[in-house]
Amino acid sequence: MPGEKVYERLIERLRSWVFNLPDAPFLMQMLELRFSPAEAEFLCGFPFMPSTVEQLTKKLGLPAEHLAAAMQPMIEKGLICALEDKGGTRYSFTNQVFFLYRMPGWKGEDDDWNRQILPLANKYYVNHLGADLAEHPSKGLRAIPVARTIKDTRQILPYEDVLEYVAMEDYHAVSPCACRHRHNIDPDAVSCKHALDTCLHFGPLAHYTVQHRMARQISCEETLEILENAADAGLVHGISNFKKRIDTLCNCCSCCCLFLEPVKMLTWTQARHQRSDYKIEHNHDTCKACGLCAQRCPVKAIQMRDKQDMPQHTEGERLKPKDLKEVAYSPDQCIGCGVCAHKCPTQSLRLVRRSDSEEDIPETQSELGRRFLTERGRDMSKIF
Repeated sequence: MPGEKVYERLIERLRSWVFNLPDAPFLMQMLELRFSPAEAEFLCGFPFMPSTVEQLTKKLGLPAEHLAAAMQPMIEKGLICALEDKGGTRYSFTNQVFFLYRMPGWKGEDDDWNRQILPLANKYYVNHLGADLAEHPSKGLRAIPVARTIKDTRQILPYEDVLEYVAMEDYHAVSPCACRHRHNIDPDAVSCKHALDTCLHFGPLAHYTVQHRMARQISCEETLEILENAADAGLVHGISNFKKRIDTLCNCCSCCCLFLEPVKMLTWTQARHQRSDYKIEHNHDTCKACGLCAQRCPVKAIQMRDKQDMPQHTEGERLKPKDLKEVAYSPDQCIGCGVCAHKCPTQSLRLVRRSDSEEDIPETQSELGRRFLTERGRDMSKIF
């Protein structure tokens, strides 16, 4: 059908950018729900790289007033991102993670459209896109330790301190967690018990989401309260994976977070959060083997196992948990989030710096984007 041709061109266009768009029986249906044919046609020629109105008028051959009228509905829908910087507003075609998995949930709407597209998005991620995203050596989010879970605080670098990051930002916003929203809407998914308003934004992205009703502005104090409650609830702080001017700080659960939820063809050892430069140090002497750490670990890096050497005891003697069980820890699987240490009743768990430090964090968002493109082997001449 003629209408399908434009979606086929759109798929080809999207596959030239940061992420892939794997084939699926319902991929076309999902794109038809997300884009009208006219939007698909327009965006086939729209740049992924942030561009000014002047650059766009030259590239697309449209007068500025016509361009603004065409873009505005797509900005509201999260298909075009409009971010303000010192040089003015720049516009870019968003990617499939943004327009399928972030923006719909940020609006937090429960309507017919959400109930049609979000179950498809869930199925598409678990069966197709999730495994493809995991092939990136670089990740979009990095685990950043829960405050006060690092043993030697003299070692903490500025980009490893969640509280310092928050203090550096002067504009804060919060959205509903897009991942929980799509799970809670989907009748075939297990609803998440965690709080919904936990997706934090900063800087230009915060302004964009507030302006287009995807978030509400909050104070720094409210941001810190959300982080504290999230840590208490066992959520992982997932921060933009670059050092300067972060735009996102998620609070992720293992049941539905894009970067943590189970995906077919993947094991837990295939981490989709970039792990922090820390791992757990366990004090066996003070540990009571209560098992709380194993319950809270989001990536199953901590397990409780039967103790191999049972203590001598008399018949009828009541044994303590640590007489029967012990902690089994997998440092390679650990993402260094500190969720387990945060609530350890005996403080037997603390984060220490890894000896095989992975400190290779991009300085800026642009550098992270270039890494994604290089890792995908993209033709840089075709993406502008």
